[in-house]
Amino acid sequence: MQLNTELQLPSFSIVYETENLSSVELENIYRSLASIATQEISPSQANEFLIIDGGNAPPEIIEQLSAKYPWITVKSEPGIGYHEAKLLGAELATGEIVIYMDSDCEYEPQWLTSILTTLSQNPDVEVIGGETSTPIRNPYELAVAIHYFFPRLTKQEEPYISNHYYLNGVAFRREFLLQTPFPTNLPTYRGNCILHIYYLCKLKGKQVWQHPQARATHEPPTPSFIFWRYLLKGRDKTLRELIRPRLKAGVDIKDSSQLSTDINYTLEQKARGIARTIIKIKPFRFQKLGSVLSQDSSYLLMLPLALPIVLWFELLFVSGSIISYFNPDLLLKLYQEKELLE
Repeated sequence: MQLNTELQLPSFSIVYETENLSSVELENIYRSLASIATQEISPSQANEFLIIDGGNAPPEIIEQLSAKYPWITVKSEPGIGYHEAKLLGAELATGEIVIYMDSDCEYEPQWLTSILTTLSQNPDVEVIGGETSTPIRNPYELAVAIHYFFPRLTKQEEPYISNHYYLNGVAFRREFLLQTPFPTNLPTYRGNCILHIYYLCKLKGKQVWQHPQARATHEPPTPSFIFWRYLLKGRDKTLRELIRPRLKAGVDIKDSSQLSTDINYTLEQKARGIARTIIKIKPFRFQKLGSVLSQDSSYLLMLPLALPIVLWFELLFVSGSIISYFNPDLLLKLYQEKELLE
């Protein structure tokens, strides 16, 4: 895809949430918004910059940020979930383009320019994300880079067709998104976007684009959060095995009641699912490991300390998956109870 040099922006809205602050240090929201404020295309040009606040940021911080960045509009929705907050933002937005950014990410200055230019000059592009990766400053973060789901940044220069997007850095044409929204109110914790991509690309023949010049850095989750994140990631993988065939059978992606009903496994499904999970145990993604080490050979010095952490991540993922064949609700219930106590 070739981009011409004339820049005629479509109208756009930016939707931002605070729910992800539960997984990182609170100070990340300051760095995140600072990176957005210094974009080549100012966020003040957006129809609105909506912060959907579920209560994860203290009121005094929201007040400070609103005073510092007058283009912010805060919508308070205590207790709202991640995907529900994102979809609410799209419903409230008035721009032709809905852009999702997250409070635990920092964005390079050309992020908005890369995304909006592509959408302006290519009306057939309906979904385009940027590339998101994590920094490496210690053995724990090296383990995250090797095993967590964010890939490393590519060396490509032009937009390309991808098989994924992340809601921390993606743009949709608003009308398209509201017609085919990512599902909410599913029994999964964060598996909604994977199901959405399956629905769009595999079942509807749509394309998801990615722009390598729209780069974001995602702060690694804290060790305490990543413990639960991997257990729930394994759980999501197990639950998707029941939900995906329902989409294939023709259940509308908006019909969360039909997608979520009767989340139970027969004895045969349990046996086959557990066997598949064990067979597919793969703690080391050698292509990803090679990509990480090619960035900086000094990471080899930290690798012996990172490898046991990688094995721990894989154990948590596999455990979460197997547990969920027997009790699909257990892990999410325990996590939610823990959150209420904190």
